[in-house]
Amino acid sequence: MNTPLYPRAALAAALAVIGLLTSLLSGCGKPVIEAAPPQPTVNGAVVAFPGQKDPAELRLAEVISASERPVELAGRLVWNEDATARIYAPFAGRVERLAAQVGQSVAKGATLATLSAAELGQAQADVQRALADERQAQRQLERARSLVEVGAVSRKDLEAAEADQARAAAELQRTRARLAPYGGAPESGASLHQSLALVSPVSGVVVERNLNPGLEVRPDAAGPPLFVVSDPRTLWVMLDLDETLLSRVKPGARIELRTAAWPDAVFTATVQHVGEWVDPSSRTVKVRAQVDNPKGQLRGEMFVKGQIEAHDGLPLVPADAVFVRGDQLGVFVSLGQGRYERRFAQLRTAGPQWWHVVQGLKPGEKVVIGGTLFLNQLLDAAQ
Repeated sequence: MNTPLYPRAALAAALAVIGLLTSLLSGCGKPVIEAAPPQPTVNGAVVAFPGQKDPAELRLAEVISASERPVELAGRLVWNEDATARIYAPFAGRVERLAAQVGQSVAKGATLATLSAAELGQAQADVQRALADERQAQRQLERARSLVEVGAVSRKDLEAAEADQARAAAELQRTRARLAPYGGAPESGASLHQSLALVSPVSGVVVERNLNPGLEVRPDAAGPPLFVVSDPRTLWVMLDLDETLLSRVKPGARIELRTAAWPDAVFTATVQHVGEWVDPSSRTVKVRAQVDNPKGQLRGEMFVKGQIEAHDGLPLVPADAVFVRGDQLGVFVSLGQGRYERRFAQLRTAGPQWWHVVQGLKPGEKVVIGGTLFLNQLLDAAQ
């Protein structure tokens, strides 16, 4: 059986349809070309972003005035040395009795401990010996004067007697002065003793004791004092000040102190002294202030943090906003509506986190931090 043949016209039409379908199918695989997104534009030293919107990737910070950033100091409390006494042994001896304990309040002149000191007895004997010599020299001088009047001795003998009496008087004065701080010298004929009382030269609290009963002590032995007595109603604060902030702290300035022991309390101290030298390792200057402590809340060697309000000084810009271009320092200032201006300014270091603004920026202006490299690349590409 023979297959019927299609007419030539029908076959041509079928081939045309197949070609059209093939063209349509092949066209579906080609990518669709989209319009490119708008790019930032550059006009001089200003970068403008599309849509007048600030990119989310750029962070801003304000240029602040000196009063908005208090000077922060770290330090510790120490005893007020103007109201503190450290007591050492003036003679070698052995501790016989303790009369004061750590934390005890004592008055000026109160006995802290008693020592048995053989050297004290020797010093008392020296006074009595010097006293006897001085009296003997005085008698000889009076005798020489009477003999000179009658011509029994020469003038030279009188002068020798006067010199002997002067030397004896000087020796008596020296031996008495040695015992004056420890109760004075015994009178002539009084019994000698070796009991030495260690007394407090100031009123205050015994804050340190470094001896026990029976302990042998010596005045020439290296070591801590036997007693430390201090009046804790006032304390000193030793603070470390960065050298870049030296111009902002002066004697008489008020410091607000805070400590971890009293987190809700603020203690006011007054700067008394600013050090004359800079520590070469930490680049800090020691500042000493005094703080009142009427309630006894503060303790010696307690760590504190201080703040000094500064009402003058140059504005400050964050260090993260500053970049270097050759020998110039610059920042990007936000002009609003997605526009940022590259501006070179005169800056001076103010520590690791801030720069002083000498010229070129004003407090309240916003600067870019964390995106200056990207903005510089856009400006450089447009030039």
